[in-house]
Amino acid sequence: MKAMTRILRVLAVPAVGGYYYEDLAALQARPIPLAERYTAPPVTPGFRAVREVAEALSVGLVLDNGQVAWGDCVAVAYSGKAGRFPPFRSAAGLETVRRVVAPLLEGRDLTAFRPLAAEVDGLTEQVEVERPRPAAPPLAGLLEEAPQARLSRRDLLAGPARWLRAVGDEETGREPERVMEERPLHPAVRYGVSQALLAAVALARGVTMAEVIADEWGLPRPDAPVPIHAQSGGERHANADKMIVRRLASLPHALVDDIPAQMGSDGGLLVQYARWLRERIARLGGPDYHPTIHLDVHGALGQICQNDLGRVLGRLVALEQAVRPYPLRVESPLILQSREEQIAAFKTLRGYIRTRKMAVQIVADEWANTLEDIRAFVEAQAADMVQVKMPDLGSLHNAVEAVLTCHAGGIGAFLGGSCAETDLSARMAVHVALATRPEMILARPGMGVDEGVMLVQNEMARTLALLGAR
Repeated sequence: MKAMTRILRVLAVPAVGGYYYEDLAALQARPIPLAERYTAPPVTPGFRAVREVAEALSVGLVLDNGQVAWGDCVAVAYSGKAGRFPPFRSAAGLETVRRVVAPLLEGRDLTAFRPLAAEVDGLTEQVEVERPRPAAPPLAGLLEEAPQARLSRRDLLAGPARWLRAVGDEETGREPERVMEERPLHPAVRYGVSQALLAAVALARGVTMAEVIADEWGLPRPDAPVPIHAQSGGERHANADKMIVRRLASLPHALVDDIPAQMGSDGGLLVQYARWLRERIARLGGPDYHPTIHLDVHGALGQICQNDLGRVLGRLVALEQAVRPYPLRVESPLILQSREEQIAAFKTLRGYIRTRKMAVQIVADEWANTLEDIRAFVEAQAADMVQVKMPDLGSLHNAVEAVLTCHAGGIGAFLGGSCAETDLSARMAVHVALATRPEMILARPGMGVDEGVMLVQNEMARTLALLGAR
């Protein structure tokens, strides 16, 4: 009988992501030239500047058979937005891994990926947070006691003075109090550690990571590639050309971080760009190439339409006409202040689209951050597709469950992520995709197109070749 593989030691070392953290709220509030973003003051808590190098943390599991399994902790570019955790800091992540994760995993047997990943995903830690001090109580409240209590003359005289001191403190601006709070680990930590666990179980069993997932969830053996979607960043014309000549199934995402320059006051510039895409696909791709045009507007349609759903629908009509005969998806046409508002608006917008007999599909991203969030969108049938943004979901097992939840609910699953990720996390995503069969997977990291597509496409090809050779 083969001996059980055991985790001897947990390693952790700071690393870097493939792109940047960016404060989208600051960028959409006013145009900021790229060169100025590195020093411009942010508006979203947790950022140090509008644009920062994405931080990462590589976690290695040293096994008793001499092998080491690695995973990368990393967050999304637009952290701290629409319910997301703040930007991930590698120094804080390193301390969390040493203090919380390592004691749990060192000495553990690698029996299976799924239960260990769930255990890590459920870990919590004590975090020091700032809270505003409570407001001064009303005067009457200071004089009220239990029914049987009797106030002394001194209490009666001191009460008003105490109240006046409290009000004075509030008016002069007191420092917020610092308290310890128990919180889940940052999703980036759970994401990276679960990658290392999946790699470790695959090494212990002598199989691919895709096979581990397929086996533990009872899914069919992976036997075909998953369509690839890419994002152009700010180079929306040159990078779209790269996607077309690489014949990607879905393109170009297109960054929206300067609404006047990229959308126009009424969305007209986006319609012009959609029309250019249609013409460019026909010219470079030829008649046998029929990709989906997928535009992520990061809530900009809602901003220029004051979140009026009827006006947003009008912009979708114009976009759909501009891209014909190619199918169209629009991601995050508007972003509201809560998950409940977002779901209600998307559900209503989908109803308008069906009434008009339009074919455009709506894709949810913001406020679909966790497995619970995604289940809420699916249950409400509030989108045609959900971006399963892997770093936001924490452990990889949540991404697996999210794709399967979408499919069970008849909703398309886009196994997404971020340009801020790493080469390692990109390869991990491929194995999740091969096992769970989402409608498409995001090429990552970076915004250069070529590198991200190469990483994802080659990892997929190698894995399928290995499986086919057995």
